[in-house]
Amino acid sequence: MNKITLILTTALFALLSLQNTDANAQFVRIDVEEIDNGGIVPGKTFRVFAVFENSGDILDAVYGEASAPLKITSTKPFYQHPKGGPLSTDIQRYDMSVNPELAFDSWVTIGSEDNYMNALSGFIMEFGSFETEGGEISTDNGAWFVTPDKRQSMAPKSKRILLMQLTTEGKIDGFINLHGRTKAVYENEIQVGGGDQIKVEGLRCLLYRLLLMKLPPY
Repeated sequence: MNKITLILTTALFALLSLQNTDANAQFVRIDVEEIDNGGIVPGKTFRVFAVFENSGDILDAVYGEASAPLKITSTKPFYQHPKGGPLSTDIQRYDMSVNPELAFDSWVTIGSEDNYMNALSGFIMEFGSFETEGGEISTDNGAWFVTPDKRQSMAPKSKRILLMQLTTEGKIDGFINLHGRTKAVYENEIQVGGGDQIKVEGLRCLLYRLLLMKLPPY
C-alpha cells in the first residue's frame, strides 16, 4: 500500500489575532482551492473563499481602514491578462471563450467570477499597480463591495463566498478584513432575528507552493 502525504506549505490561510466576538461568530474560516490552469499561464492559480456559519449569511465588503489596512502581495507579479481587469466584473464570458488564458486572470470579487449579473464595485480602491504591473492590492481607506440585497452577497448552500482569484509564480502574503450580516430570520414577514453585524479583521493570507511527497510502501 502506498501512502501519499500532502505537505501544506501551500494554500494556507492563517487567522491571526482573531478573537471570538459576537461580530465574527458567524465567520468560520478561509478556504483556498488551487485551480488547474494547465500551464497555459505562468504560476499557480488560487481561488480564495470566506466560509460562514449558515447559508444566507451576507458578505457585503472586503475592506481596509487606518486601524486595519488591507494588503495582498506576491514575491513575483500577479498574472494579468490584457483583456481582464482588477474586478471580476471585468471578465467577459465571450472573451474567455476566445482567450482561454483570461480564465486565470487575477481579480477580486464577492461571490461572482465574471461579469454576468455581477454588481461588484470598488470604493476608493486604487488597482493601478495590481492591474498594470501585477503589483500589490492595498488600501487603508477603501473596499470592494456589493449591496446586501444582491444574491452574490449571500452564502449559498456550500456556505462559501468567493473573494478573489490570484495567479502567480510567487509566495502570496497579506491581510484582509470582512464585513457582513447574519442571515435574517422572518416570521409572518416580520424580522424576528438575525441581521447581526459580522466584522472580521486581520485575516493573514499566506499561500505557498503545493508539495506532494510520496512515501515508500509499507
